[in-house]
Amino acid sequence: MRHPPPDVAPNVCYGRTDLPVDASRFDATVASMQARLITLLDGRMPVAIHSSPLQRARRAADVLAASLELPVTQDARLAEMDFGAWEMQSWDAIDRHDLDAWAKDVSGFSPPGGESARDLAVRVDAWARGLLGDGVDEQAARDAVYVAVAHAGPIRLHTATALRLPTTACLSWALDFGGICHLRIADDGQARLMRWNG
Repeated sequence: MRHPPPDVAPNVCYGRTDLPVDASRFDATVASMQARLITLLDGRMPVAIHSSPLQRARRAADVLAASLELPVTQDARLAEMDFGAWEMQSWDAIDRHDLDAWAKDVSGFSPPGGESARDLAVRVDAWARGLLGDGVDEQAARDAVYVAVAHAGPIRLHTATALRLPTTACLSWALDFGGICHLRIADDGQARLMRWNG
């Protein structure tokens, strides 16, 4: 699930920056997230609520977890992309040459001091693979329901990885604040996209 809207001006590049939530939209967004999650769960109970450590995700995860009487497992691998020197800069203020270089290699380009989309995809995939854990029955792990509250970048890139698409295949897919991406691991071990932006 994508976090509620952060409190940030439009046209600002933000990723790893720990922005507060937009208080005027938080309660309504989280209420909508809860309702959609309950519908999606259809009586099933998640084994865990995972969250990015960034407060715009963690605050929503805390509310969802409390409503389900579950703890939150915070994991830095679910954090948004680190845009390095671009963080909190107006997109118009970022060097045009750097933006052009990024456009030519969206998967591999790293903003100065930041990380690439490929780096982000690798760390989120490591989080997902870690859900199987040491000694855990793979089929039982596939049957379990995990909820993660994260960010648009990690969600899109993980979806592409899980579906075995090119790294950047899902970057243009619209994902609303509070939107759900539902992936199911089938008995054959392959991921299936059940719902996008639900």
